[in-house]
Amino acid sequence: MSTAEILAELTRLSAEERRQIARRLAELEGGVIGRRGDVLSAGDMAELRATLNRFAEEWDSPEMSIYDDYDASKVGLQTR
Repeated sequence: MSTAEILAELTRLSAEERRQIARRLAELEGGVIGRRGDVLSAGDMAELRATLNRFAEEWDSPEMSIYDDYDASKVGLQTR
């Protein structure tokens, strides 16, 4: 099948079917699909991980446990 034939066939698919194909292609290429549907390469993921690691120590600190059940805590504050 030629590239032109594949592209013509893709236009006949639903948006969900195209997303599923994009996910599968990303998996085959060693990437993943981000929340917005964009493909993250291994390099993108490493960069994101490095950025988020800067916050890991603070995020994992005992003081942050107050946010574990934030909604319930917020309700308790509103009744005072």
